[in-house]
Amino acid sequence: MTGGEEWSEDTSTASLSAELYHANGSDPLYNTFTSAGTTSVPRAYHTNGILLPDATVITTGSNPPNVPYETRVELYQPPYLFKSDGTLANRPTISSVPTTSIGYSASFSVGTPNAANIQKVVLIRPGAPTHAFDMEQRLVGLSFTIGNGTLTVTSPPNANVAPPGYYMLFVLNKAGVPSVAQFVQVCPTGGCL
Repeated sequence: MTGGEEWSEDTSTASLSAELYHANGSDPLYNTFTSAGTTSVPRAYHTNGILLPDATVITTGSNPPNVPYETRVELYQPPYLFKSDGTLANRPTISSVPTTSIGYSASFSVGTPNAANIQKVVLIRPGAPTHAFDMEQRLVGLSFTIGNGTLTVTSPPNANVAPPGYYMLFVLNKAGVPSVAQFVQVCPTGGCL
């Protein structure tokens, strides 16, 4: 979470703090926020933050006082991309994903030379934010089994969990570091319209 202000469209009251919300019930920090650094540009109403396939976040927009709109764009690199000493973390890689659409409640293979070290596989719907909200984006955790250089992943059960369309597929290692995403298409059996 980033941006926002105490008084509408008053960037002098804007928060420059970025925070991570811990939503996983098995996380010892469950249902809390932790600091994820700061931004340089105050973001007020009409702000957007979009997760990119390389797991960075681009922040844009704002309605600062007496200015039509904020033209500066920031690229935010979350702490999960770095080791504690500030150097870049070692990222898992994805070597292959299905080239055709993935049906619901189906198994599919994800190639990764890091299979033994993968802790999570997730689908994240690309963002479509407006007015500081993104009602399109969602994160769907997927179950998987580990093979030799491959993961056998189970797709979402239905369109209520993951509406048809394109998703970014990330694998995360045991340190919580994400790969660069690969796009996959989720569709009902028979294909997308």
